[in-house]
Amino acid sequence: MRFSLLSLLVFVLAACARRPESMPAVPPTDANVLYADDFAVGRTGNWYTEADDLGLTAVLDEKMVVEVNSANTLQYTMLREVTFSDFILEVEVAQLAGHPESSFGVLFRMQSPTEFYRFDITGDGRYMLERRNADGSWTRFLEDWSPVPVLKSGLNATNRLRVAAAGPQIAVYANNQLLQQVADAGFYSAGAIALDAGAFSDSGLSVAFDNLVIRRP
Repeated sequence: MRFSLLSLLVFVLAACARRPESMPAVPPTDANVLYADDFAVGRTGNWYTEADDLGLTAVLDEKMVVEVNSANTLQYTMLREVTFSDFILEVEVAQLAGHPESSFGVLFRMQSPTEFYRFDITGDGRYMLERRNADGSWTRFLEDWSPVPVLKSGLNATNRLRVAAAGPQIAVYANNQLLQQVADAGFYSAGAIALDAGAFSDSGLSVAFDNLVIRRP
């Protein structure tokens, strides 16, 4: 699933609050684990995937790979038919190809493809936390993409991202270090989660996600 970073196509996302019988993909060893996925063959969760000339989302080599072959495009794969309200999400991500200013990370509490929170990092070591609003505007929780030393830069460098959401309180981490904590008065209380990658002026972006875990806070 994708949208243009310049103009979004509006359509309603079908998601429900129950946990399907196929969840979680990896049998939990901890009662606090709501969902876990190591993207191994035969036990990957129910994700939206697609492939065409503009991009790809697919499980390859036991990783969820997101590719973007069109400039100014955000490509994402969403976990079907499940929503999360308060949670702690962790996932590993590495950029395999593409411009270092490309972004990748997590969309969460998605109401639709035009309403969600976005926590993304870039290949050159910056991050952004923002909310996409129903009217098409963005609410940013920092002025611009901000560099942080804790982020590992360059191709094939793995960063572990964490999102902790509890009511209006949202905290984002990279490699176990807190980057930002906000209280959002206009918050989305629950929604779907997705893994995303965005190309700006260039295409040819490829990103791999692995070892996703979502826990109770």
